[in-house]
Amino acid sequence: MRHCDDATLAAIALGDPVDASDAAHVAACERCAREVDALRALQATLVDAGSSSPLVAAPDALWSAIEAEVAAGDDAAPARTVPLTSARGVRRRREPDHMFRPWVVGAAAAAGVAIGAFGVSLLARDGAPSEVLVAQASLADLATEAPAGTARVEQRDDGSEVLVVDTTYVATQAGSLEVWLIDPEVVGMVSVGFLTGDHGEFEIPPGYDVASFPIVDISIEPADGDPTHSGDSITRGVLEG
Repeated sequence: MRHCDDATLAAIALGDPVDASDAAHVAACERCAREVDALRALQATLVDAGSSSPLVAAPDALWSAIEAEVAAGDDAAPARTVPLTSARGVRRRREPDHMFRPWVVGAAAAAGVAIGAFGVSLLARDGAPSEVLVAQASLADLATEAPAGTARVEQRDDGSEVLVVDTTYVATQAGSLEVWLIDPEVVGMVSVGFLTGDHGEFEIPPGYDVASFPIVDISIEPADGDPTHSGDSITRGVLEG
């Protein structure tokens, strides 16, 4: 008998829609029904843990452990590598694929992994947040002065800082949208990367204090090989602690 795969079992446990034939199989198959019941019990445990603990981002080591466990399965969903690019180098971080959540839950049940411990780590770690808000800013469209989103700086447990930008992304044939941190005199500046969507996260290079570079600037940068600021800024805001 062909049993349902882990992703399908996880989807059923989470209440997500599945193919009618898969739902019928689970209803008739003792083995698959038992796994779905186990996943539902796990989900209830994680919800109970979340009700008393703040939701925080998982530490990098946890993602590595989960990815290693998933890689041991037969149908692991691939993780994609997302480049964080700047004029001064390239940084990369691992980001799970959109199917990662249900597959991990299902794989954990099939492999007998102690996913409960992982889930609690996702929700809380000693009750302390893994990221601290350092500063934030309201962004404005420089052409119209209309609100254009927000920016914030978060500090990780290891002391590194990340600039998080949420704005309306509009692609332009004039060039790429580059994100900068600029000093109050608009003389010193550092590129932290290129915006490719409404949400962007950029690691701030070591040695750059946002108190000294508080201006968040988004500019249109043509593909002319010149790494300096084009002077064509479209969005700007000032970070405040």
